Amino acid sequence: MTEVIVAVDRYSFDEAEKLGLMSKLAEVHGKGMIWGVKISDMLYSGDVPRIISTLKKTYGLAVMADAKLHDIPSTMENSLTRLVDAGADIVTVHCSSNFRPIKRDLLKNIAGVTVPTSFTDLEVKWIYERDTAEIVKDFADMAQMNRYEYLLGSVQGLRHIAESPLKKICTGIRPHWYREMHDQVRVDSVKEAVRLEASYIVVGRPIVESGDIIGAVEKIYAETT
Repeated sequence: MTEVIVAVDRYSFDEAEKLGLMSKLAEVHGKGMIWGVKISDMLYSGDVPRIISTLKKTYGLAVMADAKLHDIPSTMENSLTRLVDAGADIVTVHCSSNFRPIKRDLLKNIAGVTVPTSFTDLEVKWIYERDTAEIVKDFADMAQMNRYEYLLGSVQGLRHIAESPLKKICTGIRPHWYREMHDQVRVDSVKEAVRLEASYIVVGRPIVESGDIIGAVEKIYAETT
């Protein structure tokens, strides 16, 4: 079954708590409707170990730290280790870094990012000098070679790597009742992600900006079943 990860972007941890986002997400998590949360801005908004620990221990949420690491291997290893030690279940790294950790136990926490959902086909061609399908396949192969646990990308990208044994996390997801694209180009529906057997879908603004977080999650969860 495809599981839902809620992206809590644009908010610091304190802001999200004051708005009641975390308590509402904890409620739907308790009903088995979401896996947990994706955080990115929160990684730069305070005491990261405390934030991740509170998300997990107080609210019971699994955590994907969307750091999109891309640096020299030693720096990536240090950053990845700190996030995992803090309690992050999944940490994103760019496949293009060709990173393989020295500490093999970290592999189970790594999600390799293929092509960001904000990139157009023209931008992919300009940057990599190859078509999107080719680069997504190559990055997926690289992630598998490096023995990552997860791949992260668009639903459109998933069509090119259906045979990969890695768990797939799809971003750029829009439920049928939400039409805004914002800064994402590679968007697709919940139903299409489920049809293509995505392991997880990441949904942010349609939930956190809905005015009815619990109701929005319930509608999206219904689309996955």
